[in-house]
Amino acid sequence: IQLSRAPYAQSSSCFPHSPRIPQINTYPHTMKNKPRLALYAIVAANIIVYANQDELMRRFEIYSIYDGSMMSMLASMFYHGDILHLTFNMAGLLKYGTKVFVDTRSHLWKSPFVVLLLYLSAGVCGASGVVGVSYLYESQWRSRLRENRYAVTCNYWLCEQMGLNAVSHTAANIYTYLYHSDEVAALWHFKFAGRIGASGAVYGIIGARLYTSYCSGLHDPLDNVEILFLVTNIAHEISQSPVQLSSLVENCLRGDGVDHTCHIFGLLSGVLLSAGIQAIANRKTRNI
Repeated sequence: IQLSRAPYAQSSSCFPHSPRIPQINTYPHTMKNKPRLALYAIVAANIIVYANQDELMRRFEIYSIYDGSMMSMLASMFYHGDILHLTFNMAGLLKYGTKVFVDTRSHLWKSPFVVLLLYLSAGVCGASGVVGVSYLYESQWRSRLRENRYAVTCNYWLCEQMGLNAVSHTAANIYTYLYHSDEVAALWHFKFAGRIGASGAVYGIIGARLYTSYCSGLHDPLDNVEILFLVTNIAHEISQSPVQLSSLVENCLRGDGVDHTCHIFGLLSGVLLSAGIQAIANRKTRNI
Protein backbone atom coordinates (compact mmCIF):
# COMPACT_ATOMS: atom_id res chain seq x y z
CA ILE A 1 0.00 0.00 0.00
CA GLN A 2 1.35 3.39 -1.01
CA LEU A 3 0.14 6.67 0.37
CA SER A 4 -0.67 9.28 -2.25
CA ARG A 5 1.29 12.51 -2.36
CA ALA A 6 -1.63 14.39 -0.87
CA PRO A 7 -2.14 12.37 2.32
CA TYR A 8 -5.41 14.11 3.10
CA ALA A 9 -8.09 15.17 0.68
CA GLN A 10 -10.03 18.33 1.36
CA SER A 11 -13.42 17.75 2.84
CA SER A 12 -16.31 18.11 0.45
CA SER A 13 -17.93 21.52 0.17
CA CYS A 14 -21.29 19.74 -0.03
CA PHE A 15 -20.56 18.11 3.33
CA PRO A 16 -18.79 20.86 5.30
CA HIS A 17 -18.84 18.97 8.58
CA SER A 18 -17.24 15.80 7.24
CA PRO A 19 -13.67 15.19 8.44
CA ARG A 20 -10.72 15.10 6.12
CA ILE A 21 -10.40 11.66 4.64
CA PRO A 22 -7.01 9.94 4.35
CA GLN A 23 -6.48 8.81 0.77
CA ILE A 24 -4.74 5.50 0.30
CA ASN A 25 -3.77 4.47 -3.20
CA THR A 26 -4.11 0.70 -3.54
CA TYR A 27 -4.17 0.71 -7.34
CA PRO A 28 -1.10 -0.61 -9.10
CA HIS A 29 -0.05 1.30 -12.18
CA THR A 30 -1.49 -1.25 -14.62
CA MET A 31 -4.97 -0.95 -13.10
CA LYS A 32 -5.14 2.82 -13.54
CA ASN A 33 -5.86 2.31 -17.23
CA LYS A 34 -9.05 0.35 -16.59
CA PRO A 35 -11.44 3.35 -16.51
CA ARG A 36 -9.79 4.76 -19.63
CA LEU A 37 -10.23 1.40 -21.37
CA ALA A 38 -13.88 1.36 -20.31
CA LEU A 39 -14.37 4.77 -21.92
CA TYR A 40 -12.63 3.58 -25.08
CA ALA A 41 -14.87 0.50 -25.10
CA ILE A 42 -17.98 2.71 -25.00
CA VAL A 43 -16.61 4.83 -27.85
CA ALA A 44 -15.79 1.69 -29.85
CA ALA A 45 -19.30 0.32 -29.27
CA ASN A 46 -20.83 3.57 -30.55
CA ILE A 47 -18.59 3.53 -33.64
CA ILE A 48 -19.36 -0.13 -34.40
CA VAL A 49 -23.10 0.46 -34.01
CA TYR A 50 -22.89 3.54 -36.25
CA ALA A 51 -21.08 1.54 -38.92
CA ASN A 52 -23.82 -1.12 -38.86
CA GLN A 53 -26.68 1.20 -38.00
CA ASP A 54 -28.95 0.50 -40.97
CA GLU A 55 -28.94 -3.24 -40.35
CA LEU A 56 -29.39 -2.87 -36.59
CA MET A 57 -32.34 -0.52 -37.05
CA ARG A 58 -34.20 -3.29 -38.83
CA ARG A 59 -33.93 -5.41 -35.70
CA PHE A 60 -34.12 -2.73 -33.02
CA GLU A 61 -36.26 0.22 -34.03
CA ILE A 62 -35.49 3.81 -33.12
CA TYR A 63 -36.85 4.63 -29.70
CA SER A 64 -39.92 6.82 -29.34
CA ILE A 65 -42.16 7.56 -26.38
CA TYR A 66 -45.00 5.73 -28.11
CA ASP A 67 -42.80 2.64 -28.52
CA GLY A 68 -41.40 2.72 -25.01
CA SER A 69 -39.58 -0.64 -25.17
CA MET A 70 -36.39 -0.99 -23.16
CA MET A 71 -34.48 -2.65 -26.01
CA SER A 72 -35.19 0.19 -28.44
CA MET A 73 -34.27 2.68 -25.71
CA LEU A 74 -30.88 1.04 -25.13
CA ALA A 75 -30.21 0.59 -28.85
CA SER A 76 -31.05 4.22 -29.64
CA MET A 77 -28.44 5.33 -27.09
CA PHE A 78 -25.84 4.07 -29.60
CA TYR A 79 -27.52 5.34 -32.79
CA HIS A 80 -26.42 8.68 -34.27
CA GLY A 81 -27.78 10.94 -36.98
CA ASP A 82 -24.47 11.55 -38.74
CA ILE A 83 -20.72 11.43 -38.22
CA LEU A 84 -20.69 14.94 -36.71
CA HIS A 85 -23.29 13.91 -34.14
CA LEU A 86 -21.19 10.88 -33.22
CA THR A 87 -17.95 12.89 -33.07
CA PHE A 88 -19.27 15.56 -30.71
CA ASN A 89 -20.85 13.01 -28.37
CA MET A 90 -17.74 10.85 -28.16
CA ALA A 91 -15.47 13.87 -27.71
CA GLY A 92 -17.61 15.03 -24.79
CA LEU A 93 -17.60 11.53 -23.31
CA LEU A 94 -13.81 11.27 -23.41
CA LYS A 95 -13.20 14.82 -22.17
CA TYR A 96 -15.48 14.71 -19.13
CA GLY A 97 -15.20 10.98 -18.56
CA THR A 98 -11.44 11.33 -18.18
CA LYS A 99 -11.92 14.08 -15.59
CA VAL A 100 -14.40 11.99 -13.60
CA PHE A 101 -13.08 8.43 -13.85
CA VAL A 102 -9.36 8.68 -14.68
CA ASP A 103 -8.06 11.89 -13.08
CA THR A 104 -9.27 11.01 -9.60
CA ARG A 105 -7.73 9.83 -6.36
CA SER A 106 -10.62 7.46 -5.62
CA HIS A 107 -10.26 3.82 -6.62
CA LEU A 108 -14.06 3.40 -6.57
CA TRP A 109 -14.48 6.06 -9.25
CA LYS A 110 -11.80 4.27 -11.29
CA SER A 111 -13.89 1.11 -11.45
CA PRO A 112 -14.96 0.17 -15.01
CA PHE A 113 -18.26 -0.99 -13.52
CA VAL A 114 -18.93 2.54 -12.24
CA VAL A 115 -18.11 3.96 -15.69
CA LEU A 116 -20.63 1.68 -17.41
CA LEU A 117 -23.21 2.06 -14.64
CA LEU A 118 -23.19 5.84 -14.79
CA TYR A 119 -23.18 5.97 -18.59
CA LEU A 120 -26.05 3.52 -19.13
CA SER A 121 -28.11 4.72 -16.15
CA ALA A 122 -27.88 8.35 -17.23
CA GLY A 123 -28.95 7.42 -20.75
CA VAL A 124 -31.97 5.49 -19.49
CA CYS A 125 -32.88 8.25 -17.02
CA GLY A 126 -32.64 10.87 -19.76
CA ALA A 127 -35.06 8.92 -21.97
CA SER A 128 -37.34 8.18 -19.01
CA GLY A 129 -37.44 11.87 -18.15
CA VAL A 130 -38.74 12.62 -21.65
CA VAL A 131 -41.52 10.08 -21.06
CA GLY A 132 -42.40 11.86 -17.81
CA VAL A 133 -42.57 15.22 -19.60
CA SER A 134 -44.87 13.72 -22.23
CA TYR A 135 -47.25 12.70 -19.42
CA LEU A 136 -47.11 16.29 -18.16
CA TYR A 137 -48.08 17.59 -21.61
CA GLU A 138 -50.93 15.08 -21.86
CA SER A 139 -52.17 16.11 -18.42
CA GLN A 140 -52.22 19.76 -19.51
CA TRP A 141 -54.13 18.82 -22.65
CA ARG A 142 -56.75 16.80 -20.75
CA SER A 143 -57.12 19.70 -18.31
CA ARG A 144 -57.84 22.05 -21.22
CA LEU A 145 -60.48 19.67 -22.56
CA ARG A 146 -62.16 19.49 -19.14
CA GLU A 147 -62.15 23.27 -18.76
CA ASN A 148 -63.81 23.80 -22.13
CA ARG A 149 -66.41 21.12 -21.43
CA TYR A 150 -67.16 22.64 -18.04
CA ALA A 151 -67.61 26.08 -19.65
CA VAL A 152 -70.55 24.83 -21.74
CA THR A 153 -72.09 22.55 -19.11
CA CYS A 154 -75.73 23.26 -18.32
CA ASN A 155 -76.63 22.63 -14.69
CA TYR A 156 -80.40 22.64 -15.13
CA TRP A 157 -82.15 19.31 -14.80
CA LEU A 158 -83.88 19.76 -18.14
CA CYS A 159 -80.53 19.84 -19.93
CA GLU A 160 -79.66 16.48 -18.47
CA GLN A 161 -83.02 15.04 -19.38
CA MET A 162 -82.72 16.19 -22.99
CA GLY A 163 -79.08 15.13 -23.33
CA LEU A 164 -77.93 18.63 -24.17
CA ASN A 165 -74.74 18.31 -22.12
CA ALA A 166 -73.55 15.37 -24.18
CA VAL A 167 -74.01 17.43 -27.33
CA SER A 168 -72.36 20.53 -25.87
CA HIS A 169 -69.41 18.51 -24.52
CA THR A 170 -68.85 16.92 -27.93
CA ALA A 171 -68.97 20.35 -29.55
CA ALA A 172 -66.49 21.67 -26.95
CA ASN A 173 -64.09 18.82 -27.68
CA ILE A 174 -64.29 19.45 -31.43
CA TYR A 175 -63.71 23.18 -30.90
CA THR A 176 -60.70 22.50 -28.64
CA TYR A 177 -59.07 20.13 -31.12
CA LEU A 178 -59.63 22.52 -34.02
CA TYR A 179 -58.67 25.76 -32.26
CA HIS A 180 -55.58 24.19 -30.65
CA SER A 181 -54.66 21.94 -33.55
CA ASP A 182 -51.08 23.24 -33.43
CA GLU A 183 -50.71 21.92 -29.87
CA VAL A 184 -52.21 18.58 -30.89
CA ALA A 185 -49.67 18.29 -33.71
CA ALA A 186 -46.78 19.30 -31.43
CA LEU A 187 -47.82 16.75 -28.79
CA TRP A 188 -48.17 14.04 -31.44
CA HIS A 189 -44.71 14.87 -32.80
CA PHE A 190 -43.21 14.82 -29.29
CA LYS A 191 -44.62 11.35 -28.61
CA PHE A 192 -43.89 9.69 -31.95
CA ALA A 193 -40.59 11.32 -32.95
CA GLY A 194 -37.61 8.97 -32.98
CA ARG A 195 -34.85 9.76 -30.50
CA ILE A 196 -31.27 8.71 -31.16
CA GLY A 197 -27.84 9.49 -29.79
CA ALA A 198 -25.77 9.14 -26.65
CA SER A 199 -26.34 12.76 -25.62
CA GLY A 200 -28.41 11.88 -22.54
CA ALA A 201 -25.67 9.55 -21.29
CA VAL A 202 -22.94 12.09 -22.10
CA TYR A 203 -24.81 14.77 -20.19
CA GLY A 204 -24.94 12.33 -17.29
CA ILE A 205 -21.13 12.29 -17.34
CA ILE A 206 -21.17 16.11 -17.43
CA GLY A 207 -23.47 16.06 -14.40
CA ALA A 208 -20.97 13.79 -12.66
CA ARG A 209 -18.20 16.24 -13.51
CA LEU A 210 -20.21 19.12 -12.02
CA TYR A 211 -20.94 17.22 -8.82
CA THR A 212 -17.49 15.79 -8.22
CA SER A 213 -15.72 19.08 -8.96
CA TYR A 214 -17.58 20.83 -6.13
CA CYS A 215 -18.59 18.04 -3.77
CA SER A 216 -15.61 15.70 -3.84
CA GLY A 217 -12.10 16.18 -2.55
CA LEU A 218 -11.05 13.31 -4.82
CA HIS A 219 -11.43 15.19 -8.13
CA ASP A 220 -9.92 18.30 -9.65
CA PRO A 221 -12.10 21.45 -9.62
CA LEU A 222 -13.49 23.00 -12.78
CA ASP A 223 -11.22 25.42 -14.58
CA ASN A 224 -12.47 28.78 -15.90
CA VAL A 225 -12.96 27.51 -19.45
CA GLU A 226 -15.05 24.57 -18.24
CA ILE A 227 -17.16 26.84 -16.04
CA LEU A 228 -17.87 29.24 -18.91
CA PHE A 229 -18.74 26.43 -21.32
CA LEU A 230 -20.94 24.51 -18.90
CA VAL A 231 -22.84 27.56 -17.64
CA THR A 232 -23.69 28.77 -21.15
CA ASN A 233 -24.47 25.26 -22.38
CA ILE A 234 -26.75 24.35 -19.47
CA ALA A 235 -28.53 27.72 -19.69
CA HIS A 236 -29.19 27.05 -23.38
CA GLU A 237 -30.50 23.55 -22.66
CA ILE A 238 -32.92 24.85 -20.01
CA SER A 239 -34.18 27.62 -22.30
CA GLN A 240 -34.90 25.06 -25.03
CA SER A 241 -36.77 22.62 -22.73
CA PRO A 242 -40.40 23.79 -22.50
CA VAL A 243 -42.56 22.63 -19.62
CA GLN A 244 -45.79 24.16 -20.95
CA LEU A 245 -47.73 22.62 -23.81
CA SER A 246 -48.19 26.05 -25.40
CA SER A 247 -44.40 26.51 -25.52
CA LEU A 248 -43.95 23.11 -27.15
CA VAL A 249 -45.44 24.44 -30.39
CA GLU A 250 -42.82 27.16 -30.75
CA ASN A 251 -40.12 24.67 -29.82
CA CYS A 252 -41.23 22.32 -32.61
CA LEU A 253 -41.45 25.12 -35.19
CA ARG A 254 -38.21 26.90 -34.34
CA GLY A 255 -36.31 24.08 -32.69
CA ASP A 256 -32.99 22.71 -33.82
CA GLY A 257 -34.02 19.06 -33.88
CA VAL A 258 -32.15 18.36 -30.62
CA ASP A 259 -33.82 16.63 -27.67
CA HIS A 260 -32.89 19.19 -25.03
CA THR A 261 -35.28 17.64 -22.51
CA CYS A 262 -33.30 14.41 -22.60
CA HIS A 263 -30.11 16.41 -22.03
CA ILE A 264 -31.53 18.06 -18.91
CA PHE A 265 -32.71 14.80 -17.36
CA GLY A 266 -29.44 13.09 -18.25
CA LEU A 267 -27.57 15.91 -16.52
CA LEU A 268 -29.74 15.73 -13.39
CA SER A 269 -29.46 11.95 -13.20
CA GLY A 270 -25.68 12.23 -13.47
CA VAL A 271 -25.63 14.59 -10.49
CA LEU A 272 -27.85 12.33 -8.39
CA LEU A 273 -26.03 9.13 -9.30
CA SER A 274 -22.70 10.79 -8.53
CA ALA A 275 -23.95 11.80 -5.10
CA GLY A 276 -24.68 8.16 -4.33
CA ILE A 277 -21.35 6.94 -5.71
CA GLN A 278 -19.45 9.61 -3.80
CA ALA A 279 -21.22 8.67 -0.56
CA ILE A 280 -20.09 5.06 -1.03
CA ALA A 281 -16.55 6.22 -1.86
CA ASN A 282 -16.39 8.29 1.33
CA ARG A 283 -17.66 5.38 3.42
CA LYS A 284 -15.17 2.93 1.92
CA THR A 285 -12.29 5.34 2.49
CA ARG A 286 -13.20 5.89 6.14
CA ASN A 287 -13.22 2.13 6.70
CA ILE A 288 -9.64 1.72 5.43
